[in-house]
Order: sequence, then structure tokens, then C-alpha cells
Amino acid sequence: MSMNEVPTSPSQQIPQRDGASEPRMTISESSQTIIAKASKVTVSLIEKRQMYRVISDGVDVTPDDIVDPDYLLMDDTQTHAAFETRTGPKSEIGLKLAKSKSKSTVEAAMKVYTTTISLDDIYIDHTKNTGEGFTSDDIDLDLAPSAFYLPKQYPLMEYPKEVFIVLKETETQFLFELPCFSYEKGTAYASVVEEQNNYYQYITVGKGRNRKMVTEETQTKECVSQSRHTLATRPQKKNAIAFASLWDMHDTYAKLAKVVKKEEPDEMVMYQSVEPKLLRRKKKESVSTEVAQIKGKTFEEICNTQEFLDAVLLTERVLATLEFSDAQKKFRGLISFNPFSLDLVYVYSMKPLWTLECKETAGRPIASISFNPRNANILAVAHGKFTYAENFDGLVTIWCTKNPQVPERLYRFRYPLTAVAFSERNPNWLACGFDNGDVLVLDITSYSIKTVAVSKRETNPCFEPIWQINWSIMDGIQYVITTCQDGRINRFKSTKTHDFICSPMMRITTVEGKMKGLETAKNCINVDVPIVRNPAALCMKWHCRIEHIYIVGTDEGCIHKCSTHYLNQHIDVMRAHSGPVYSMSFSPFMKTLLMSCGADNAIRLWLEGIDDVIMTLNCPAAVYDAAFCPVNSTIIISVSGNVLSIWDIRRKNHIPCAEYKFPGNVVLKYIQFSKSGENVFVGDTLGRVHTFHLEDTPIPPFYQHKILDEAIKKALCTRPKLQKQLEKIEKYKERYAK
Repeated sequence: MSMNEVPTSPSQQIPQRDGASEPRMTISESSQTIIAKASKVTVSLIEKRQMYRVISDGVDVTPDDIVDPDYLLMDDTQTHAAFETRTGPKSEIGLKLAKSKSKSTVEAAMKVYTTTISLDDIYIDHTKNTGEGFTSDDIDLDLAPSAFYLPKQYPLMEYPKEVFIVLKETETQFLFELPCFSYEKGTAYASVVEEQNNYYQYITVGKGRNRKMVTEETQTKECVSQSRHTLATRPQKKNAIAFASLWDMHDTYAKLAKVVKKEEPDEMVMYQSVEPKLLRRKKKESVSTEVAQIKGKTFEEICNTQEFLDAVLLTERVLATLEFSDAQKKFRGLISFNPFSLDLVYVYSMKPLWTLECKETAGRPIASISFNPRNANILAVAHGKFTYAENFDGLVTIWCTKNPQVPERLYRFRYPLTAVAFSERNPNWLACGFDNGDVLVLDITSYSIKTVAVSKRETNPCFEPIWQINWSIMDGIQYVITTCQDGRINRFKSTKTHDFICSPMMRITTVEGKMKGLETAKNCINVDVPIVRNPAALCMKWHCRIEHIYIVGTDEGCIHKCSTHYLNQHIDVMRAHSGPVYSMSFSPFMKTLLMSCGADNAIRLWLEGIDDVIMTLNCPAAVYDAAFCPVNSTIIISVSGNVLSIWDIRRKNHIPCAEYKFPGNVVLKYIQFSKSGENVFVGDTLGRVHTFHLEDTPIPPFYQHKILDEAIKKALCTRPKLQKQLEKIEKYKERYAK
């Protein structure tokens, strides 16, 4: 192949090497001109290559430049700002080529691309998958180590999970031994020991202790320590869930209590040296299990056993929760209102939860209700008679709020009941008072009537109805205190011979003359000598602060203040109502505030040390019971006739904040708050115990005593004399406290 000259421009012929077959190369005139101009500067290898054109057989076969001349160029000597703050000088060729608009000009220096790209020259193929090769960031987070634990470090070497170690006892080597010797005095050995003791005393306590001593190091055996690599591998752990309900634990402990440990036969040796035939072997007692006891019995025999009745009782509780699930949640306080709700309105609403009633108690008036002091879910209801002409026998039902459908205990008696009360020391003991004056103590753990103590006519002087009964502990002895229709206040004590001995504590007498408290009109006395000299003691309360003081309300409308130190004389008396006093209670937030309610359709508040009434709340009918709220000091609930009233003395005291009427010819006789203050129990003359949930009440204040004190002073704003008396009492209490 031969090389020819370019016909378009004169060319300079390059001398050929030896041999005619080698190609010839020509250089154009324009290229020579560029070379002449570029000779003034130092050019690189790539610049030299771009100065030549390769033509073969009249065809330009010069390779294309690597740098595309369509883009803007920067000089080779200019560097990035991140690596050099000063830019190098530009060559003349670079400046001319940068200003030139021609695209066919040969570059004379090494150039770098810039980021200025025309979007019109970019071609995008829409048929390709743009997500190919994309790695998602959604990785498994469980595989990542937790930020609260150190990363797991694998050991440098792998050890077996189990190592078999054989431990053998080595021979004991005594390094030091100091035996104790004792010899009889006067012998040769005793003199040697005595000499050694004297020498020991000389070198420790005597003058020998000041001798010169030299301390030297002693060589001990090498201590073998345990390194990290000798430890066994840590066992793998995982979280596991285990659940045991109260029923499982109850069944487990019940079975464990019945299991009798197997006793190994013991041999009784009669003499020190005895023949084997004289040894007596104890007989093995076979352990009778529950299955062996029940096996072979009929249902009539099983249904009356204690175990079967307990199982049925627990089953009924579980089934009752299915029907009363929502009501039980409200009763337990699991569903509570939001105090920050915008829809909260203080309307004191009572939402019914359930009613404790059954066919055995239908139509039997409720005489008294008592809650167990240890278990607030258990309550005892006494059914008697409401009017004198009614004729009912006695009935006591034990209810549990976990099963509102059926009573768990039911005891029948010959005479109607008038009062019941649980013992605090023995919560399974229930004291019962009857219409004929008898007193009985029941053990409610038994399904049948099991009496702990019964009063006898030889020792009990009462033949009238027992209106109230309670327990009291005096000098470490537990007594049953009763109030009677004939004005007697007796206490009963159980002895070791199971006798229930009665001893008189007080007898209320008729009050004559002018009394403190409520001012009433004088009664017209037809005869000089009254027929009854002892009014009925209807209610009784122990003083909150003084143990030996108690107050008694009578059917005359008087409140007597008595003491256990005086048997036949009261300390003080005042008239609280113009009719019988049915109930009394102390405020849980102010121990000196007493509330009484009676047959004159009124609830009255009294302060200790002030003879006049502080506040009077008027009701539509006779008020049989009233109670303070245990979580809000200013809320009081009361029952009068068939109306349940809710009072808030902080807001108003002339009318109740809310009233609820019960349908039918019914009289409400009992009302009580639960310990949480959110539930209310109401008993009526038809034998029903209604359970309500109190909602939409004000949020309990933090300073309960202060709010109650302000409400009382606000009620006394029109009575300045009582305000001055109250201020004097407060100042005296402050001095006494200091």
C-alpha cells in the first residue's frame, strides 16, 4: 500500500526508510502553521498527536479526538477549587481555542469536561427497566443489632458446648498444724507444755516482744485462675410467656393441702440389745386421694359436699362475668371518664349496674346490710319486716359482687332479723340481731348454719328488737355491742365454754327539761308520769378520735354522748330532730363533723363544740339513711321515701343537685358508698339491693378539708355568732396542736 500527497494543499514529503514498501506520510500546511505557533510552549504527548493527520490512499484516517469539541473546555493547568486555591497560567493556544467558535479546530492541550450539558442532546430509552440494579432500603430490621446492647462478638476459637470434667479428691497435705494438748498437772508432759506457754507469753506479751525481727518473703504455690477462654459458652435464651389465673392457683394449693406425705416406717427399739423379732414395724397408711373418695358415689351424695359446692360457686362467678362484663368493668374502675373531656357536665348521673335479688328474697324488706371489712366484694343482707303488722321469718343472704345473680349463702331463721355486722378481727364471723332480742354469731364459711355463739335467756335481759349491732375491741377482748328497743346498750362476750354472756353497758333514759340543739315546740303533757321511761336506742356510732366515747340516737330525736367508763349516766345530750333519729355518721375528712338524719324529713350537720345546727338539708319524706362520699368531702347522698337525693354542699344546700325516683310502692331504707366512691348500694323494702355507678361529678379536690371548711363557712355567712364560735374553736385547736 502506497501513501500519496494530499491534493488540496501543498505538503512536505517525509523521508522514507529503507525499502519502497513502507508508507509515506504528508503534513498539511495548516498543520505546519500550528506547529510553528505551538513551538513556543511546552506541549504534552496528546497535544503532539493532535498536530498530525494520517491520510491513506487519499482518505483521512486520523483517529478522532477523545475530547468532544462540542462541550465547553477548560485549560489543562486549571485545577479544582477543593485542591488548589490558585489557578495556573493558561497557554496561548488554550485561550485561542476557548474563544474560537469552530468545532473542527484541533485541541492543543489536555481538556476536562464541564457540567454544562444540553438537555436537547440527551436521548432516553423508555423501553429499558429503570429499576434494574436498584437496591431497596427496606431491610430486615430484626437482623440489625439493638442500640441498647453491645454487638455480638464471636470468639476467636470455637469451643464445644459441653465439656466432660472429672473431679477427683486429692490427698490432703498439711502445711501447718497446731494441735491442742492438755495434760494432768505434775506430770512430765505438763511441765513441758507449761514451759512452752510461758515462752509464748514472753514473746507475745512480755519483754520478748521487743526483740529484733526480720521480715522475709515466702514462696507460695502458683494460684490457678480462670481465664475468659476457659468459660463455657453462654446458653441461648428466649422469651417465654406463662399465665396462671387465680383459679389455677386455687386448685393447685387445694390439691397440695390434701396430699399427705408418705411416712417411712420407723422401728421402735425396746431395749439396747434386742433380737430382730422384737422390733415392731409401723404400718403404712394408704393416702386416699380425692378421686378415690368420690369414686363410686352418686350425684345426691356428691352435690352436698363442700368441694362440689365450692366448684359450683366459682363456676357461677365465671359465667356471671359473661353477662355483666361491661358493668363489672365500670364497677372495678377499669372504665373511667376523661376529666379533660369537653363534653363533661356536672349533672351527678346514676347509671344502674345490677340488682341483687332472687325468688327467696322477693317481697322481704331489708333490715340491715353489712360489708365485709377484708373483702369489699362480699356483703351480708338481713331480711326482716318494715312495719309492725308484717309477719316474716328471718333470712340472711351472703352476696358477692362477682356473681350478682344468685346469693352464695342463704340462712333461714325462725324470727325476723333486724341487724347484721361483720367482725374485723374474724371476717368470717357475722353477728345477727333478731326481733325477739336474741343475738347470734354465724360462721359464713359453712353453707349450712354454723353458730359460733348464741345468747341465752338466762343471761340476756332483752326481749325487744335489736336495732343495731356492731363489734368493738376493749382491752384486747372482742365484744358484740347491741342497741335495743328498751334503751339498753349491752355487750356480749364469748367464753371458752362457748357461752355468750351479756353484760349491761348503758341504758338510755327519757330527757326532761330544756336541751341544747334544735329548738322545738313544747309537747302537751296530759299526764304527769310518762308511761315509758326508756326511749328506744335506734342507732349508735363510736367516736372517731376518742376510743371510750360513743353516741346514741333515740326515737325521741335526741343524741346522747356516752362513755364506757360511766354505765348509768351519759356525758352530754342534745336534741337533733323532732322525730326518731334513724342514722348518724362522721365525715371521713373532718372528724368533728357529724351528720344525722331522722323522721322529720331533714338531714342536719353538727360540729363538735357548737350546740346549734350548722346546716339543714330538707327532703320530701322521712330520711332513713345518709352517707358521706369517701372521695369528695362535700357530696352527700340520702334516701327518703322512694327518692334518692345527691347533695353537694359546696354548690347549694337548699335543694339537691340531682334526684332519682324509684317506681312502685317502695321505701328506700339503706344507702352506702363503696370504698372507691364511684359505686352506690341502695336497699329497699322489696328485698332488692340496687347497685349504681356515680358519674358526671366534680373532680375531687386535693385539699378536701379546706374545701369542706369553706363550704361550712359559706353556709354560716348569715349567722355571725356561729362564725365567731367556729373561729374560737379553730384558734383553740391551733394552740392545742402547737
